[in-house]
Amino acid sequence: MKFGFSSPASLENNGVYVWLDACAQVLRENGFGTRMYPNSGLGGEMERLYQTQLGLMELNVTSGDSIGRWSPLLYAGARPFLIETYEHMDRLLTETPYLKAMSEELAPHDIEIVDIVYTGSMVGLFTRGLPVRTLADLRNLRLRVLSAADMDLLHAWDVRGVQVAWEEVAQALQTGMVDAYLNPPNIAPMYGHGAVLDYFTDLGMGPAVRILIVSKKWLNSLSSEQLAVFKQAKTAGRKANRAWNKNAIKRDRERLEKTGIQWISLTHAERDEWVEACRKIPPNRWEVKEKTVQYLEWVQQTSEVPS
Repeated sequence: MKFGFSSPASLENNGVYVWLDACAQVLRENGFGTRMYPNSGLGGEMERLYQTQLGLMELNVTSGDSIGRWSPLLYAGARPFLIETYEHMDRLLTETPYLKAMSEELAPHDIEIVDIVYTGSMVGLFTRGLPVRTLADLRNLRLRVLSAADMDLLHAWDVRGVQVAWEEVAQALQTGMVDAYLNPPNIAPMYGHGAVLDYFTDLGMGPAVRILIVSKKWLNSLSSEQLAVFKQAKTAGRKANRAWNKNAIKRDRERLEKTGIQWISLTHAERDEWVEACRKIPPNRWEVKEKTVQYLEWVQQTSEVPS
């Protein structure tokens, strides 16, 4: 089995690798051969996606940008500031048909969602040269963007952006092509961006996640016994990832500040400006109104801990 992902193979710093490693251990103990391909070793996002669709790669960690056009529910979930905590996200995944429904949308494209993998503290804003507390501050910088959803965000915030693939972000920061990007706080230390970034604004835009998909061609080739093993492996992966994420959140700020990046906490009033601006994000060409309404119902349904 081939496991493809874009990030480093680090049990200490990478929640994606923690998930995959725990999964692989169960698989190996039950007769499966596994091999990891970190750091986009088998290609970028689209190359790995195509390989997974063809059954050439069994497990692949991807982004919502890559597959959102095929899943209106997944695209609806990309809207910022809807999920306030990881506990809320856990309830959404376990108490609603959200994962199953997305996989049904993706089935015609020969992939299925295995899990939503957590990768650290909530998403915020990294900047170079200028501390950012307000949207007016950000308008002095160029934000790294890539997807259609990113472009919608640019318009809602009325800021400038440059499309840059993740593999080229470090160079883009060094040359001044971009001055900022959105990500969880552990990303800059993980990728060695501490020397070219100065500030992290804790926006709390939503959970920092990656999407783990499996090849339907491979999945359909498994026997019932093998499927049972894969289910055990998925459970182990999720358990390890959730435990890692809780510990990561506790140390993210300290690690970030050790790299020389200043952590900026916003007041409720300051954060509200960003939240309100996101309400201007227009429907996208891949958005289906009924699916968005369904997603928002599930979000509301799981927004509080059941009594």
